[in-house]
Amino acid sequence: MSCVRRTVLVLFLVALGGTTVGAATLRVSLPPVLEALPIAFAEAWGMFDEAGLAVELIGITDNQERSTALLTGSLDAVMSDVSSALLDYSVGRAVAVAAAAASTPQTGSLRLVLLSHEGFGPATAEELLASDDIIGVTYRTDEEYLLDAFFAANDAPRAWMTRYTYFGDMLQLATWFGAKTLPAAVLPEPYVSYIRVFVPIGGSAPRLAVLSDFSFLTAPPRVLLFRKAFLRDHPSDVTTFFRVYAEAVARMNAASREEIVGVGLDVVLGLFFQGANRTLIQQPTIDAISIPLFGVPQALDAEVLAAVGAWMKSKGYAASVPSYEEFVDNRYLP
Repeated sequence: MSCVRRTVLVLFLVALGGTTVGAATLRVSLPPVLEALPIAFAEAWGMFDEAGLAVELIGITDNQERSTALLTGSLDAVMSDVSSALLDYSVGRAVAVAAAAASTPQTGSLRLVLLSHEGFGPATAEELLASDDIIGVTYRTDEEYLLDAFFAANDAPRAWMTRYTYFGDMLQLATWFGAKTLPAAVLPEPYVSYIRVFVPIGGSAPRLAVLSDFSFLTAPPRVLLFRKAFLRDHPSDVTTFFRVYAEAVARMNAASREEIVGVGLDVVLGLFFQGANRTLIQQPTIDAISIPLFGVPQALDAEVLAAVGAWMKSKGYAASVPSYEEFVDNRYLP
């Protein structure tokens, strides 16, 4: 039976040197991003079990912990961003991107934003550019790549040298920003909606200013990164995984909001707010989350890989970038 494990289990497995749970089980870790929802819902709906595939979803919010678990063999696959996937590949070349995952926000909704607290941080992009305010962003990720592009487009390509404060955990970044310890941050949904409507006891809802939605840029998709050994030894399982994933996308895109919310509260809590008390999640928070249109798993675009790879080399994050053929394996897509 598929099940969700906490970070402590992963760290325990790492300590054992990558002990496996069973050859027939695909151990996957999903980051707290909307693109991960179809896989999490497929597990909640029992779709992997129905297809005869044992999938174990392991929740890890810290990027480095997730990478360590993958590279030590405690995980078989992760959902990642392109930058993080390239970094993982550079450690022994033991992983490959098997698919890209994307989502399209509903009209008037957002996917990823640079935002601030009105009255505490800058109210506009112009104010941000004219200030020395610090921006919180996850380290060596596509979010940092887009933030660099924002500053470069506004004639401040070296802003990162003095104005970034880095996080390895998206949940931690959202928590710090929500507590007004940072004047600005780069955050994806649903964290923006959660912070926008969360009303602390005895307080009032914060006023957030969207400084950029990065719509002038091509945001990289998320990717599914597999250990090459698992791809080699279990090709039919990987093919089944992506077939079920695509079916879950179709089901989610066709489902009513009531059905998604009815099933999704526990899914969202487990993915985005690990350890949160369900009874403390306010109804406005649930109502505020906009469900995007999900894309089926598809091949990673070669131009996206080239652009992110060039950025990583320019920042000194990577000495070299693999060719598309070395890094991407599209044979398992439906």
